[in-house]
Amino acid sequence: MAALRSFKRIPGPLQLLLLLILLPRDLVVTGQKMEVAQLPETVSVKAGDSLTLKCTLIGANLPGGVRWYKGLDRNQPPIYSDTHGVSNQGVRLVPGSNTDFSINIPNIRPEDAGTYYCVKFRAGVSDKELASGKGTQVFLIAKPSQPVVRGPTRRVAAGSRATFNCSTEGFSPPEITVSWLKDGKEMQAAQTNILNSDETESILYRAESTVEIPLEQGDMSSQLTCQIQHRSLEAPLQKSFPLGDVLRVPPKFCLETSPPSPVQLNTTVTVICSVEEFYPDDTNMELFINNAPSRKGMVGPRTSNPDGTFSLKTYLEVMATEDRNNSQFSCVVQQKSQSLLTLTTKLAVVMQPEDHKCLGSAPSSAQQQSLLVLWLLLFLNKAAVLLLLSCLFLTKMCRCKKAKSHSRKPQEIKGSESPVRNTYT
Repeated sequence: MAALRSFKRIPGPLQLLLLLILLPRDLVVTGQKMEVAQLPETVSVKAGDSLTLKCTLIGANLPGGVRWYKGLDRNQPPIYSDTHGVSNQGVRLVPGSNTDFSINIPNIRPEDAGTYYCVKFRAGVSDKELASGKGTQVFLIAKPSQPVVRGPTRRVAAGSRATFNCSTEGFSPPEITVSWLKDGKEMQAAQTNILNSDETESILYRAESTVEIPLEQGDMSSQLTCQIQHRSLEAPLQKSFPLGDVLRVPPKFCLETSPPSPVQLNTTVTVICSVEEFYPDDTNMELFINNAPSRKGMVGPRTSNPDGTFSLKTYLEVMATEDRNNSQFSCVVQQKSQSLLTLTTKLAVVMQPEDHKCLGSAPSSAQQQSLLVLWLLLFLNKAAVLLLLSCLFLTKMCRCKKAKSHSRKPQEIKGSESPVRNTYT
C-alpha cells in the first residue's frame, strides 16, 4: 500500500513512462490491434505459370517477422520467412516493405495446389503467432485427360439394357461437366462422381460417369459418345464407343423340306435350314440326318441384310426312298458364347407312286359314293328321256286316232243319203 501511495505522488507523464518500462513487452503488443488481409480468397493458375499470393498487414506497425505456410501446420518449413531469410519457393514482391508481404511462386506444379496462410509472429518470442490471414485457396487449372469409355465385358442381346462408364482424371478445379450422346443426341447420365486423384488436399481430380441405355437391333452402327467440358479446355473432349461391339442379335431360324412333307416315293427332296437376322457374324450351323450323322448339309455363303444383320443357309439333298421314310433331320446353330440351338424335322414318304394310285386298287368309300351317285343320275336321265319319248308317242297316237274318227263320220252320212235320193228319183 505504501508503494502505491508513493506511485500516486509521481507526476502523470512519469507514471506512463514507468509503466512502459516495467510492464512485460508481450503485454504491450497484445494490447495493439493488427489484421492480416489476404485477397482474393481463391486463385486459379495453370500448371507451369507463376502464382502471386497477396498479403497486407493492417494496423499497428509491430515488430516481428512474417511467414507463409501451405496448410495449417505451423511446424512445417515455411514457403517464405522474412525473419530468417528462408525462401523455399516464394519470392517477395516488395522487399523492405513493413506492410506488403506478397510473394510470387514460379512454375506452379500440381502439388502446389492448396490453401496458403500469411502469418505475423511476435518479435522476440519464438514461434509465437500474433495474427494470421484467412488463407488463399489455390486451384490448379489442369486439363482433364482424354476420356476412357468402358462397356459390358460380354455382348448384350437386343432389347436388354447395357451399362457404360466414362472416366477422366488429372484436372483442376473440380468443376467439370460430363455428358453422354447417342448418335449426336444428348442422353441423361445416371450418375457422375468427382473424386480426388489421390489422398492429398485439392490437387487433381477424377470424374466417373455412368449411363444405362437399352440396346436395339438397329444399333449395329450407332455410336455412344462421352463428352467432357472443363474451363481449361478450348473445345470439349470426346470419346465414342461403337455399340455394335457389344450388341448381340439372336438368330431367327427354321428347318423345312422342299417339297413339303409328305412326299411321293422316289422324289428328290431338299432339306433347308435357314438362320436369319443375326449379329455379329459369329454364327455357325450344321445340318445332318440323325441316323447318318456323317452325311452333312452344304453351307451356303453368308449374306448381309440392309439393317446390318446377317443370314445363312445350309442344304441337304436326299432321295425319298422307302428307307428314308420317317427319317429325322437336325439343324444345330451355335452363336459365339451362347447355348446351342437345335431344330428337328421328319420326312414322311408316301410309298405308292401317284401315277399308279388308281390302278388295281379298291376304290375308297367316298369314291364308291360318287360312282353310285353318278350311275343314279345317268339312270334317272335315261329314264326321264324314255318317259318323255313315251309321252310324246302316246300324245301323237291319240291325235292320230282322233283324226281317223273325224274322217269316218262324213262317209257314213253319204251312205245313208243315197237311198233317199234314189227313192225320190
